[in-house]
Amino acid sequence: MNALAQENQLQGMLNGIDIPPSPAILVAIDTELKKEAADQREIARLISRDVALAGHVMQIANSPAFASGRKLTSIAQALSVLGSNQVFNLTVCHLLRLALSDRQDAAMERFWESAARTSAMSAELAMHLGGVRPDVAYTFGLFHDCGIPLLVKRFPKAKEALAAANAAEDRLFTEVEDGMLGTNHAVVGYFLARRWHLADVIAEGVLHHHDYRVLTEPGRVSDAVRRLISVCVLAEHIIRLDGRGTRDHEWSKAAESACVCLGLSLGAVDDLIEDMQDSIH
Repeated sequence: MNALAQENQLQGMLNGIDIPPSPAILVAIDTELKKEAADQREIARLISRDVALAGHVMQIANSPAFASGRKLTSIAQALSVLGSNQVFNLTVCHLLRLALSDRQDAAMERFWESAARTSAMSAELAMHLGGVRPDVAYTFGLFHDCGIPLLVKRFPKAKEALAAANAAEDRLFTEVEDGMLGTNHAVVGYFLARRWHLADVIAEGVLHHHDYRVLTEPGRVSDAVRRLISVCVLAEHIIRLDGRGTRDHEWSKAAESACVCLGLSLGAVDDLIEDMQDSIH
């Protein structure tokens, strides 16, 4: 199947879900970044116009996941030290949560809290393991399940489908969603990532992040996408272990392939998990 046919097939799977438009500020920053000589002063000006956005970017830029060795005190400094692409990803993360959050739904609030923990752990693992930029791992950790709020908004039985998918031991998470809803959060998230100008590696990772066959089948996705998915599923496993939750079926499905992708033995991964849990506490 060629790329256009695949894209059209995926479009047909949206099943009536409306993808929210990219905010004007993201469009403006993306336009500036695509110029031959992007003006960091203009990017800093765009972000600084929104006090809440600027504050969020600075908070995350000074967090352990992005620690540069000195405290950053302005968007201009953050751009200089972290780079424009990292700051753009931090901007997306803040605006995405605002666009998709529903403060009247306690379950969705817990969803975003869990996503925030996964994104921070993903960035920390990326720094520890290498091969993935921490800001990309952070963005992917927050964004990979972003189709879920749109499913919940569109389908009355979405939460029932998600619960069934979580409990599935021998089927892909997205296969269960497809059977019950006619679409899945990975496809929805893929189009959201595309529309919000995120990097291709993130959009591809979102589309395939529950299909662990891509971690071992050559030619399906790039090595960067494989590593991004592997880091994220490991981060989610660590967070679930820390929460003393129910059995993690996703890690059971992904563990062997993810370890190969990351170049680690199962024993080495167990040691890494223990180290990361210590860092949480």
